[in-house]
Amino acid sequence: MGASSVSKLEKQDSLVEFFEKLDLMPIPETPIPNLFTAAGLGQNENRLSDLMALFMGSHAGAPRWLAKALVNCLWRKGALEVGGEFLDETEWDDVRAEREVGAWDAGQATIKRMDLVIYCDKFVVGVEHKIWSSASYNPFMTYEKLIDSYDVEVKARCVLRPNLYDADVPSNWCVVSYAELLDVAYEMYGRDIATLSHQKWQVFYQELLQHLHTVANPKEAKTMSQKELSFSLKHFHHLREAEKLLVRLEAELIQEGKSFLSAALSLDESEVKCSTSTWHDNQRVLRFFPFKWNEQTQICLIYYSDLYESEADETVGFFLRVFVDSQGGYKDIEGVRNDFLSSVPAEKVPHLSFYREGGEKDTWYESNRRYMALDVWPREFTKSGAMIALGELAKWIDDRLVDIGSHPAELAGSH
Repeated sequence: MGASSVSKLEKQDSLVEFFEKLDLMPIPETPIPNLFTAAGLGQNENRLSDLMALFMGSHAGAPRWLAKALVNCLWRKGALEVGGEFLDETEWDDVRAEREVGAWDAGQATIKRMDLVIYCDKFVVGVEHKIWSSASYNPFMTYEKLIDSYDVEVKARCVLRPNLYDADVPSNWCVVSYAELLDVAYEMYGRDIATLSHQKWQVFYQELLQHLHTVANPKEAKTMSQKELSFSLKHFHHLREAEKLLVRLEAELIQEGKSFLSAALSLDESEVKCSTSTWHDNQRVLRFFPFKWNEQTQICLIYYSDLYESEADETVGFFLRVFVDSQGGYKDIEGVRNDFLSSVPAEKVPHLSFYREGGEKDTWYESNRRYMALDVWPREFTKSGAMIALGELAKWIDDRLVDIGSHPAELAGSH
């Protein structure tokens, strides 16, 4: 046995060992989606400030839960020189919050705006909200004049941000991190809010708190756990080898698909073109375009990971889809569709290599009825069964296209 053969065998054995180790990796947990993260709120400072203001008193009828949590947090950090009874005696329904509150900056001869001002007849809190951006250029002295203009005894200055970084903040301003705010907010939620009758505000508020946690902890939003990352770095070589095998597998499927199609349609393999794409759930799509069909009519072989359905020692699932373009010389596309529904069984039968699932999902129209699409499954749920079905389905379609119209090449030759 030659050295190259031994090398290939060693690579195969090494990959088998790698895949065995990969099987022992824990299944990654699917992250629970967050309403505001998924809706695109992201780290937009203004939009997140608007949302926080909603729970601080910017809108009548909405709870002031976040205002109460922030004021309590400032009190615990010593930024409010009052006793605990002060907070207990506050009428939180009377608390108000305003966004982008303007103050005249005489030095710049312009109006500067503070992100949030929370106030009532007992206190005022000025909040500058920063998300991973510097506070170095904020006019804090102008903000202080704005806060001092409120006729109340208790006043506080606060920079709210994901972390406790304070090098860009004046010493008389209190930095509150999201984590500190969340600790108080969740403590108060369990004590005061969870016991209330169910209402929409509880859901929205929980989602907001979760979003603040996500913004402050970007590492937790990564796609890999630390164990997965370490495993991937350790076995990077094997991952690259596996990637090469996937590329070669697809090339083999394309070549075999062309071979079956050319035989079924009496074409040279060079007369069958192929393009690839990826659909949802990582379904890989091989789009075959036989030369004798119009340019956009195609037959697709779709394959995907399937651990349970295959009827052989494979973990790949296959199905087939055809798109018939009505704008290419073909007539009576509806006739093909009706024949498909009437003659292709919705169950496996011995004399046909493909079958349809049954129901309205088997065939449909797309792109304003330009394309008629149809789906089938290979009777034998293996790679070999899918290839046989690919050829026979192409022949089935081709026979009906010939019966109902002329091919583009024939139409061109008739002029």
